[in-house]
Amino acid sequence: PTTGTYTDIPDMAHGRWYPTLTMLGDGRVITYSGLTETGLTNETVEIFTPGVGWSPEYPSGWTPPLYPRLHLLPNGSIFYSGPSPASRFFNPSTKGWTGVVAPTNHGGSRLYGSSVLLPLSPADGYKPRVMIMGGGSPATATTELIDLSQPYPKWQYGPPMSQPRIEMNATLLPNGNVLMLGGSLIDEDAATASLNADLYNPKTNTVSSAGANAFPRLYHSVSLLLPDATVLLLGGNPSRGVVEPHMEIYTPSYLLNADGSLKPRPIISSVPSGPINYGQSFQVGTSDAASISSVVLARLGTPTHSFDNEQRLVELTYTAGTDSLTVTAPPYGNIAPPGYYMLFILNSAGVPAVAQYGQIL
Repeated sequence: PTTGTYTDIPDMAHGRWYPTLTMLGDGRVITYSGLTETGLTNETVEIFTPGVGWSPEYPSGWTPPLYPRLHLLPNGSIFYSGPSPASRFFNPSTKGWTGVVAPTNHGGSRLYGSSVLLPLSPADGYKPRVMIMGGGSPATATTELIDLSQPYPKWQYGPPMSQPRIEMNATLLPNGNVLMLGGSLIDEDAATASLNADLYNPKTNTVSSAGANAFPRLYHSVSLLLPDATVLLLGGNPSRGVVEPHMEIYTPSYLLNADGSLKPRPIISSVPSGPINYGQSFQVGTSDAASISSVVLARLGTPTHSFDNEQRLVELTYTAGTDSLTVTAPPYGNIAPPGYYMLFILNSAGVPAVAQYGQIL
């Protein structure tokens, strides 16, 4: 932007239409799947190193779906959670995939269902848990959860959503809950749209009602957490040439009093102006320090096609001073890959401040 010029970087070995890209803890990026320039599924992994370029192709030995649901885990491995029912791990060190480690209970494809890495917390050693939900046509309302800290992890059914959803979206909120919304029973069919929003609470393993949106949100819809802790819901493309133009804002109950008025929010007055290093202690200015009960980093989202491959919520340890918090950054990149995050503080009533941006390196 400062010079108004583009600089070419090295090409991949072959084309990729609908791949998934996942940032590793050291800032490298892996890409997997997508259709090649001849229309075949690209079954190789390539790894991009900034300033260097692309690695050789690493054959996977299996055929992935388009937009595979991939999550970076605290141990540095990549977990594949769908949409097909056979889960696997990828090891960036050996460049190899495991065989099937855990089949889903649903058994069928969760096409355009969603997948979320639940919040990572130092309180339990950053135990990685993944939740999958919805997908298929006719769609399912089922959810499943897996605890990847176990030596032999298995999928377990979670509480069902209120409606079946294909082309759905799922967004992590600053309090750790998952907002599940949009989709339909039949793919790209507005007549069977799922308008009820659901809220999953990982602490209680329950799903509750979260209101309803006004417009069907089908193919090419997205939901995105905003810095003010609301969620932007937009898009929808039920058929070629037909696009839903309306945007909606979801206001979570943590911002509202019973009469619909806004609750008072804590205020962040200052954050570090430069990058924050792993394990570093840093100051967050706030006159509400004594009432703060949680400090979290929310990675900036990049949702598309029912999945947000960058979405991540990391809880931070902190101590409260008079007008500031002394916060400790995540210990290493597998917990929070390098890049930009929204920093939220939440008070004892669970009300989040308007986030401030910070860079973790």
